[in-house]
Amino acid sequence: MHTSRWIVALVFVLLVMFSSIAQDDIDATDQPQPRPMPTSVVVEDDVVVEFYFSSIIQGGVGLVRLDAPDITQARAFFLNDEFPFFTIEDDGWYALLVVNMDIQPRDYEMTVLVERPDGNTTLTHTLTVDSAGYITQSFDIPGDRAFLADPEVERAEFAKLDAITEGVTLETLWGETGFDLPINAEITSPFGTYRVLNDAMQTRHTGWDQRAPVGTPIRSIGAGKVAFAGQLDIRGNYVMIDHGYGVYSGYAHFSQVHVTRGQTISKGQVIGMSGNTGRSSGPHLHWEMVVNGEWVDSLAFIEMWVPS
Repeated sequence: MHTSRWIVALVFVLLVMFSSIAQDDIDATDQPQPRPMPTSVVVEDDVVVEFYFSSIIQGGVGLVRLDAPDITQARAFFLNDEFPFFTIEDDGWYALLVVNMDIQPRDYEMTVLVERPDGNTTLTHTLTVDSAGYITQSFDIPGDRAFLADPEVERAEFAKLDAITEGVTLETLWGETGFDLPINAEITSPFGTYRVLNDAMQTRHTGWDQRAPVGTPIRSIGAGKVAFAGQLDIRGNYVMIDHGYGVYSGYAHFSQVHVTRGQTISKGQVIGMSGNTGRSSGPHLHWEMVVNGEWVDSLAFIEMWVPS
């Protein structure tokens, strides 16, 4: 009898210890990370521009920081697009440069325009775009959903998503601990893949797929506000979250949606259950990101350091 009690007590102590260790690990990985060292710096008079990448892959994002006194506005011009800088209190100005997944890999010139009361300062810098090495995959869409392998259906859905993501919330909603995976599960299909559907229609994969049986809880990759929660033709039951400053994340093929448009979301909050709705060949999670109006490699983005 005494031996049994000692065993029960020992098991209880071990459970408490492992629980504490696990919680310490969670807390340790979900703490604000200090700003890393830049990979390169450009200086013009008293204007300092820091780059936190050595090159940008197709479909990638590059973080740029600007530091100078009395800035009223700043913009970066790159790949025929304009990227505004936003301020982080006591930490300078930041911009997220985005490269379309179809941009030709080579060197491109970027210009930064800094506006101040005593005049403007212009800096130029050469940036390299690297190949992402996209692959081709073939998928068969079940007969009852084959009508969704239609370019017109896809164009209409992209137009709706473009309208949702064209708005820019002028604050960081993503919180102090950045972003994390929506689910810890095997990856089954990467971003940017050329997809051939039913041996006929060719399309591009705008996110990452992860294995997820129907009913798996899916969590928001970061804090934000729900920009869309409803049904789409291709993505099925879908949630899109606005994380601020042009950063959006989307989650597709849900069996259940647990949030509503306009709702404030915390990082790691369950927003729905995985499923097999829309243009899907089997249960899984498709998750994706839009940054400054472009579909980007969401897995690469969440691995970046971002200011808060």
